[in-house]
Amino acid sequence: MDFVIALDASTAHQHPSWPGQPETALWAFEPFVLRKNNGTAVGLETLQTLHSLRRRIELLLSLHSKGKTRSDLRDDLRDLGYL
Repeated sequence: MDFVIALDASTAHQHPSWPGQPETALWAFEPFVLRKNNGTAVGLETLQTLHSLRRRIELLLSLHSKGKTRSDLRDDLRDLGYL
């Protein structure tokens, strides 16, 4: 099963097309360029975003597809966007 994960709501519907109809999900994060803090705060927020993204990917990889339907996997993928 293929997945397309958008990190920005404005690009969520602009995914590549390929056969097999991939499952899509939005894991929204605020773009780094829109942050209005000083250098240290932006660096800390960037690290927090990257840590959150890494954790979501780790959880996605740990999902077991045995015995799950496509819709169950899609729901799990989309639920990870709310962590």
